[in-house]
Amino acid sequence: MNRHRLKLPASKQWLRFLTHVLSCRLLLQLRRLMMRLLPFMRLQSQVSHIVYLSWLVDVDQVRQRYPQHVPLWEKQGKTIFTILTYQHHHFGFSFLAKLRKLMPSPQQSNWRFYLDGTYPKTVIFEQVIVDQALYVIGGRVASDVMPAQYASKFHHQENEQDKSIHTEIVVDADYSLMSDVHITAAKQLPFAWQPLFSSWDEAVRFLVDQDHAWAEWVDQPTRMSQGDIEMPVQFQQIQAAKISALQAPQLLQQFGLDCEAEVFAFVVPKLDFYVVGEKVLPESQ
Repeated sequence: MNRHRLKLPASKQWLRFLTHVLSCRLLLQLRRLMMRLLPFMRLQSQVSHIVYLSWLVDVDQVRQRYPQHVPLWEKQGKTIFTILTYQHHHFGFSFLAKLRKLMPSPQQSNWRFYLDGTYPKTVIFEQVIVDQALYVIGGRVASDVMPAQYASKFHHQENEQDKSIHTEIVVDADYSLMSDVHITAAKQLPFAWQPLFSSWDEAVRFLVDQDHAWAEWVDQPTRMSQGDIEMPVQFQQIQAAKISALQAPQLLQQFGLDCEAEVFAFVVPKLDFYVVGEKVLPESQ
């Protein structure tokens, strides 16, 4: 089954009829035709409390999850799986200008792998999760790159007093996560990562610096589209973090990892986020 097929909790049964509507090939093809004819409507948000959790995975364990033309980044037999979770602030169309403040502020979590140097600064989504049905429906209606899932539980909250961020996400058994991270001054690269990157700063820059995201189509998983983004990053502001509590997703077991696998964590305090384009990938045609 396509991982991007809409999953809905029992509490959202009233949305269940949308599962078939939002994956209807005829409707999606009509939307793609319209998107080719119309100019792309840019999106904009300010995002904050961006928590990165990353695991090293044997690349052979995950290569088969994606079409053959998808070149996963790898080094010494390892690739990287990252979950980044953040708070939007008024995520909406750029043309709204000041009226964008009327738009909601969803919480979002992107689960992803990285592509090799053939496609620099590019990731491929394993899953996208949000906490508001409006953005689940809107993302799926308007885009092939944001086939978002609805989280029945989604908490992502900063505690300024003890410099921590608590996250709890529930979609299903595979796509659920609980973590508590604390900001720390020690920028220490985990031991297993040291053969792959020369420093903490090099690893963080690789994980954060992103211009493009790929996603498989909901109705045709062998086809893919690319979203183009801009997010100016102040790398000197990125904060090291340590994990004080973690319930890792069961999904890791599919990658050959157990729940005790070492995690590399850090926090980006805030940044501006722009979605500037989307296109069908010719490699998937």
